[in-house]
Amino acid sequence: MLRGSITTVLASNEELIKQTAEKLGKKTENNIYYKKIGELIRSVLTPTKLLDQAEALSISSSFYLVMNQLTAIEGELALLAEASGLKGVVIPPPDKETFSKVFKELSISNMISEFVELDEPVSDLGYVYIDRAFNVKGVGVVVLGFALTEVKAHDKLVALPMKKEVEVKSIQVLDEDQQAVQPGTRIGFALRNVKLEEIEGVTALIKPGINLTNVIRDVNKFKWASEASNVHVVAGGFKVLGSINGNEIKLNGEIPTTIKRAIILNMNAKPKTPRVYGYALM
Repeated sequence: MLRGSITTVLASNEELIKQTAEKLGKKTENNIYYKKIGELIRSVLTPTKLLDQAEALSISSSFYLVMNQLTAIEGELALLAEASGLKGVVIPPPDKETFSKVFKELSISNMISEFVELDEPVSDLGYVYIDRAFNVKGVGVVVLGFALTEVKAHDKLVALPMKKEVEVKSIQVLDEDQQAVQPGTRIGFALRNVKLEEIEGVTALIKPGINLTNVIRDVNKFKWASEASNVHVVAGGFKVLGSINGNEIKLNGEIPTTIKRAIILNMNAKPKTPRVYGYALM
């Protein structure tokens, strides 16, 4: 049964991202690079904007942080990698000593390395992250995304946020039919007995019985971040606005309780302060 690893490449410019991603896989759709290693499929995500980078990290099992200099942009990416809580490969700028001094308080300072291939297992969170939904003539509704749980053909799942039950009619991975997939695999599901307009804006397909919450606690603010009352919470592929009240954040949407960590962004941060506010352990 196919399983996957998901990694995100972080860098301050698109050329650095591309160069690193090409070492890890071959580019296909939507700027995702793939490499098949036996029964493992490595997916390499290459976003370039902060919210998209946070979203990609939140479903990843590892990261690559590539630095060719030390600027405010690199500093923000370093905090983003730290907030993710993931294992990663940090390729520092030529001045390694300054990098180590600046980021000595962060755990990523212990991840400095030459380029190596890293495939960390993906946790089972009980749902499938969805990034596209569309109609295919003769097939019906198809969704694309990443399985963050084991899914078999004919499983019944619940589409969020509309809470509509759907059935997985068939599964494809890299254009090949599969009967089942394990966490970390890039998937295409054909769905049965549902119309596209019924799940327009779908963000996830969750297994029945998975609980949802609209509150996260144990918020950890980075000392470099400015104070905030309203933030973006990015967790397990979900991007939700929230309001801070003490050590908790009230969300304006629901996320599965199986998610263990959230990245917190303040997109309205004061000038010269990072937009990465911190993280929450859930």
